Amino acid sequence: MTVIRSAAFIAFIALGSGCAGFSIVDRSRSATTVPAPPVAVVPVALAKPGLPERPKPEVWKRPPGPYRVALQAGHWRSAEAPEEQAQLRVNGTTGGGLEEWKVNLGIARKTADLLRSKGYLVDLLPTTIPPGYWADLFIAIHADGHPSPSVSGYRAAAPRRDATGRAEAFAALLERSYGEATGLPLYPLVTRRMRGYYAFNNRAYEHALDSMTVGVILETGFLSSPRDRSVIVNAQDRAARGIAAAVMRFLEPMPVEPRPIPQAD
Repeated sequence: MTVIRSAAFIAFIALGSGCAGFSIVDRSRSATTVPAPPVAVVPVALAKPGLPERPKPEVWKRPPGPYRVALQAGHWRSAEAPEEQAQLRVNGTTGGGLEEWKVNLGIARKTADLLRSKGYLVDLLPTTIPPGYWADLFIAIHADGHPSPSVSGYRAAAPRRDATGRAEAFAALLERSYGEATGLPLYPLVTRRMRGYYAFNNRAYEHALDSMTVGVILETGFLSSPRDRSVIVNAQDRAARGIAAAVMRFLEPMPVEPRPIPQAD
């Protein structure tokens, strides 16, 4: 009986729940009528004759042309957000008498000028992401706020789900480059909201990035901090140099050979 239970259990697990009516112990048969399980190094379902092979993963190939970089000025034109992202229409922080979107846009524009001078294609994006938008790199530029003016620092984060497998490496490079250029301290906390930034979430939103876009979010500093405002408001060229330098270091050695497209969960 031990052999019968073992064979039937293996068959049940291999075939799955689609085998309606199958019993782990088939009491209508004797021990001599139960065949031994096949020995195979592939799943039983694939070893059976007549079943099609599993499709091979598709291959994604980078579109030809110059490197494309997207710089999103956080909260810029937020009133135009689509209905599916209506919660984005009223948000953003303030500090030193300034609205965040104006600071973000200033840094984004200066960064775009630096990159365009080096031959990169740069898209300056508002709050709304075009559906399925693709670029070699996407950087959402934001600024933080805090009740205490003594809280200072910048931080970058990659998505929780990253189909490219390269966003974490770029976020780390961006943090180093930005810190070197601005002299601001690295703020140690990365939040779930940063990793779950709406632009990364094409499962929930139509207006989101293509899965093969390397995307990060950068909080350039605390708008509530006089120390940070001395850079992100009064010395935006330094912030822009830090971002542009990270982009160029990351993209120049970037491989462009075909890569497998991650399969949906």
